Parts: sequence; C-alpha cells; structure tokens
Amino acid sequence: MIGGSGVGKSTWINAFANYCSFESLHEAQKAGGIFPVPYTCNAPDPKTGKMISISSEFSSKTSISTADRVGEADTQNSNEYVFEYKNTEINVIDTPGLLYTTDKGTATDNTDKEHINNILRLLSAYNNIHAICIFLSATETRLSEAFQYTLTEILGRLDKSATNNVIFVFTYASNFKEYALPILERFLALKELTIPLPPHKDTVYYFQNDVVEYLVECKNKIPHDEDDIQLMTRNWKKSRNSTISMIRYACSLKPLLLTGINTMYDAECTISIMSKLVLETLQCVAKDVNDLNRRKEEAENMKAKISSSATKFEPRSLDTILVNVPRRKVVHIEIDRINVVCEGRTCANIVDGELVYKQICCENCDSRILYFCKNMSWLGVCKRCGCPKSKHQWKRTSSKVVTVTEQLKQEKVHQAPVTGRDGAIAQINAAISKYHERVNMYEDEKDQMLRTCAKLNTYVNQNALVTSSNFDELTRSLDNRIETYRGATSKQLNDLKLIRTKYDKCLLEEKSNRYTPSDVHELMQQLYKLPVYGNDLKEAMEVEERARRKVAVEKKTANPVKIMSGFF
Repeated sequence: MIGGSGVGKSTWINAFANYCSFESLHEAQKAGGIFPVPYTCNAPDPKTGKMISISSEFSSKTSISTADRVGEADTQNSNEYVFEYKNTEINVIDTPGLLYTTDKGTATDNTDKEHINNILRLLSAYNNIHAICIFLSATETRLSEAFQYTLTEILGRLDKSATNNVIFVFTYASNFKEYALPILERFLALKELTIPLPPHKDTVYYFQNDVVEYLVECKNKIPHDEDDIQLMTRNWKKSRNSTISMIRYACSLKPLLLTGINTMYDAECTISIMSKLVLETLQCVAKDVNDLNRRKEEAENMKAKISSSATKFEPRSLDTILVNVPRRKVVHIEIDRINVVCEGRTCANIVDGELVYKQICCENCDSRILYFCKNMSWLGVCKRCGCPKSKHQWKRTSSKVVTVTEQLKQEKVHQAPVTGRDGAIAQINAAISKYHERVNMYEDEKDQMLRTCAKLNTYVNQNALVTSSNFDELTRSLDNRIETYRGATSKQLNDLKLIRTKYDKCLLEEKSNRYTPSDVHELMQQLYKLPVYGNDLKEAMEVEERARRKVAVEKKTANPVKIMSGFF
C-alpha cells in the first residue's frame, strides 16, 4: 500500500480489520472496534464544545493545543499486518506516505526518497506479491503537481513487469463516484503507461473511511445524531463491499515476481554507493593529476637548467623525479554502529583542500528511518547542529584519504647509472614521458567512472514504469560538494564543476542506449579492472556492501486479525 501522506492507507487498514470482524457497523460499535494501527482524530467535547484530540488507544481526551503532533502522518515505518481467512494469510504492508507533512513547501524530497528506499528494503524480503495498491484522494479535481509527483515517485521505482498488478484506491470518496478517474487517465496517457483501467479491468476502487473516525468517537463517548448514524451505516456498507471486491480481484491476479523490482533496488543501492565512491576517487584523481603535472613541470625546468648550465652535473639531483610518486586513495572501514553525520556546508571542514565531515549528530543511531532519528526535530531540522535533515546521512562506515607511493616504470635502457649531461637529459625525457602517460591514464579512468555511473542511472530509468525527474545520486553529491566548496578553494571548486559538466554530457549521450541487469554486473566488473583506481573502488564497495546488508529487514507484524467465514 503506497500513497501520499494523509491519504488514508493506515485508516483503510483499520477499516479492513473491522469489515473482516463484524457484519455491521452496529456490531463494530458495540465491540469498541478493532484498530491494528493507533488512530487519533479531533472531535468537539460534548461538555464544553471545544475541539479535543481523541485516540483509539484509550478513552481519554486531550486539548488540541497540548496534543503531540496533531495532524502528522501516522505511519513512520513500513509495517506488515496479517489477516487470516481459513488457511489463507492476507499480508497487508502499510508504508510511510510521500509528500511528507513536514516537507511541504520545501525544495527537498529526501524524506520521500528515504521512505521509498525503506519500502523497497522491506519488499526485498519477499519473493512475490499479488498487488501494489496505490492510494489517491478522490477529492482531486485537477492534475496537480502533488498528484503527479506522488505517482511519479511510486511508479518510478517499479519495473515494467508490475503493470498488471497495480490497483488504484481512491479514498475520501463521499459519493463513491469516479470523479478523480479522468485525472488518473490523463496522467497515465501523459506518461504513456499501459496500466489497465475500468471497464477493461477492475483496477479502481472507492472508499469512505470516515467510519473509523466514527468508531473512535463512539469509543470516546462522542454523541451522534440519527443523520450521522445513517450516513455512517451507508458508508460502511459501500466501503465494505468495495473492500470485498478488491480482495477478490487481488486474489485472482498472478503473483508478481519481485525479481525486477529487487534488481532495480539493488542497482539503485549500488549506484548510490558507487556514486559517492566515484566522487571521492575523482577528487583524488584531480589532485593526483595536479601533482603529476607539477612534477612534470619540475622535470622540464631541471632539463632546461642542465642543458644550459656549464657547471658539472650532479646525478643525485635526478632522484626527486626518478623515484616514487604519491597517489591518493580513499580507504573505507566498517564500523560496528550507525552514525548520523552532517554533510551540510556549515558543518564541513576543508583541511589541506580535503573535505572532511566530522559532525556526528547521532552516534549509534537506533532509528529505522533517518527522518525519525531522536536528534531530528519533527520540522526536519537537526537538534544538534541546526542543519536541515536533508544534509544528513546514515554512515555505517568511516573513510579517510591516504597517500600511497608508486614507482613509475622506466625503460631498461634508461635504468643504467647516469654519468653525463646527455644521459641525464635522456632520463628526464623518459620521466616526463611517463608522467604524461600517467596523467592520460588518470584522465581516462576518470572518464570511465563517469561513463559507468551514467550507464547505471540510464538502466534504472529505462526499466522503471515512469522516469523520475529527480537528480541521480552522483548529481546530488556533486551539487552538495560544489555548494560546500563555494567560496573556499577555487581550484577544488573548479575541479568539481568540470566533473559535473562532463557527467551531464555522459548522461545525455547514454540516454538512448539500452542496458540489462547483466550489464549492471559487467559495468561494475569493468570499473574494478581499472589499472590504477579499480582495486580501490572494489575494496571500498565490498566494505560498504557488507555494512548495507547487515541492516536486516525488520517487519513489525500485528496480531493476526481473523476474517469471518463468508467475508468474500
């Protein structure tokens, strides 16, 4: 069950539990209702007339002014609820809503991105599912940005094999009529999607879940007049019948193998990790190229000095250009905890041109979703450093840049002892040639890294039902670093801008190419075979992957709700 924040997914689960357990609204009211998902709503106090907050968990009333986070989305994690019918289990997976309440009006969608990753992480524990229920509001009257955004983000993470298993659920359908269906049809036509709609297939259902609020009000002894009771009884019958039809339809579908969705999720995780590794490595490449060019210039100056000097040449002066050259590499180390690290501009340190993130805002974080870390306020701001939540990252590893020394291989003819000016010049020319070859090798490997990231992102976009308009992970990381370096070191900033420009060109060039899941594996292997930086990337990737896979999928399963015999 996927949809926008506040659209009523969790409410529908409560309604479903009551539809399964009771024949009529009166029976449910008499029993006090069943609420697998805690439900809170507002109602007028029967004594004072003032609005109060009431809950399904207990029969007490709280002033709205003192209620905790009134109106905030209920579901923070992807949770599983089990309903039993004879020998069959119906597993309903509730998920966090998109367009999250506290993100409205902001330019970031990192919370939504994190929620979708959490959903996909949960799905990776299953081999197949029968239906993907996309919840939408029946009150939509136009093809709004919010409507398009929600559907694009959801469908953008499903592969094309999922089209026959998608169900659309419209909530707040007070008249149970297809007012919002033309808007959905317009969206699907705009995106050229072939998801079947009525009358071709029964893929659209309507619900009015206000019966849940009614049951909570009854539990809290909020009085209702006869008109309210008649309306709720009508909505109960129509919504219950719609639920029965939807479950029957879902049971009739051929299960969707999750191989495609899981492959896309693995590819996106790989891209996310590899993009960060590539960016770190590319910055090392830029510095290594600068060092080699400086050495090359020193060699050219030494050659000119030897050629023009009449004094006796000292062979030992060649040692600085003929021995080892330094090369930077990023070393990743797995740690036994999850830290929340701020990568915001104000929390970053630039030490000797290196970008260092030392601000740990939550050590050994135990939250299943970063957004709900105890040190993040519900407004999406870190309590420790004051930076937006979007600038923070979960870190299961630590990393540092180290310098290793490598010897440039010289031709045997130039390895004899240097005895004269001519021999020294020949040796310097050989070193200059090697420097030039090394620079070209560095530049070539940089191009291959950027090209590979572009190909991986092209694969994900091609296999998704809808291409998301969001930037990919490497673009996000680049933009974040460019912002951090702005006004600091002009050389580093310029290097990042050049990488960004080249990557944009790669993305454009790869747009029309086609890739398969097997290509993803091959592309990664090609990266690992790069002569200079390939092994560095492989080692770092192995550390990051081990850390990622240690985060086991946690499923919160409520006590099974028994479905009455003859429900459907």
